[in-house]
Amino acid sequence: MTGNVPRIAKSAVTMLIATTAFESVRMGASVFRGLIDLPAREKIGSVAFADFSRATDLSPAGFIFYGTFGIGGLLLTGATWIVAARTRAPLYVRRLAAISTVCSLLILAFTTQAAPLMIRLGSSPNDPSLLSQLLDDFAVWTYPRFVCATVSYAAMLSALARLAWPTPDSMHRGPIR
Repeated sequence: MTGNVPRIAKSAVTMLIATTAFESVRMGASVFRGLIDLPAREKIGSVAFADFSRATDLSPAGFIFYGTFGIGGLLLTGATWIVAARTRAPLYVRRLAAISTVCSLLILAFTTQAAPLMIRLGSSPNDPSLLSQLLDDFAVWTYPRFVCATVSYAAMLSALARLAWPTPDSMHRGPIR
């Protein structure tokens, strides 16, 4: 052991930093959606919320953002897990990267249920009862995605924090190489 820093490859640290940054954006977007947007539909009504979603979520920019959000998140968290494993990062880093990857897989699994509802919302008539049912069903699949994005970010941030402030039991063999 050299100093107080566990031994970890620079490539793994770089991936952890990049993934943590990405996951912070993904979690922030999820928090905004789950705590701000979805509850607002109670105040503005399902037709206004559907119009808002058509203009944002179902726009070309929305498709790009949410595609990156889901698929990009899985690719990045998965790559981080692979790099952590291949470089023999400390076990806690590998485990936290695995948790983040599993959360990313779950986000995609929940999205397979949520996305068709949102797409259907885009082509549905402005019937408040129909839109309310679609939005209620969408929320059922959105809140678990919000939880998964939060856990994924927390896992990545925890890995970085533990590297920055190691405990005696987290020491491996030396400094970053």
